[in-house]
Parts: sequence; structure tokens; C-alpha cells
Amino acid sequence: MGAAREQSKYRVQMDTSQWLIIDAVIDNTIAIEVVDGDPGIVDLGDSIRHAGWEQVPDWPHDAEALKTWPPAGQQVTMSLTGQQWSLVASQLERWAAVSDRLADGNENAERGIVALVLAQLSAQGWSNR
Repeated sequence: MGAAREQSKYRVQMDTSQWLIIDAVIDNTIAIEVVDGDPGIVDLGDSIRHAGWEQVPDWPHDAEALKTWPPAGQQVTMSLTGQQWSLVASQLERWAAVSDRLADGNENAERGIVALVLAQLSAQGWSNR
């Protein structure tokens, strides 16, 4: 992917609760990479999380408020660069594979979210190749 294309912004609409799963996935990735990984991924992951905090309306700042947030069905449109979305997609796939290995019988939320994200990005001409 060229540098200009990596920095182009792409918008994806989803439930806020889906973005919270992305935020958690990226947080997990950052935690692993901080210990023994790639500092570039840590920086990119941080930029994704900060973008979410800035773009998601009414993000609570305390644990008590998080218990009842977000309201069911609340939608958000996230705008990230191609490079950021690439990390989001790869990490959703990574953690979906972990969930598959655990085989706890729950629906794999990561797989549904990555399909939603990739479909909307593809419609905008984004390619991870």
C-alpha cells in the first residue's frame, strides 16, 4: 500500500459496542507489543485508541458510567487512516483465531466486526494489499 493511500481516511459505521470490542482488541495488542514487540505497532495502536476516544460521543471516564454505556443501538462512524484500519483488521482476525481456539461456544464477535469493517472499507476502494 502506498504512503498516500495509507494516510487516506476511511469511514466505517458500526454500533458503539462494536467499537468497544475493537478498542479492547487493540489494547490487548498494545499490551503484548509493549513487552516484547514492535514499538511501531504500540504507537499505531495508541493512535487508534485515541481516535476512538475523540470520535465516540459521550465516552465515560469512570468505571461506574461504563456499566450502562453505551446505549443499545448507539451508532458511531469512525474515521481512521488506511494504515490504522489495516492494524484493526489484522488484530480482529488474530484475536478471532484465539477465540476460535478457546471454543467456548460463544459467538465470535471479532469475526462479525472484521467482516463489517472490511465490507465498508472495500466499498470505499480500500485494499489491504
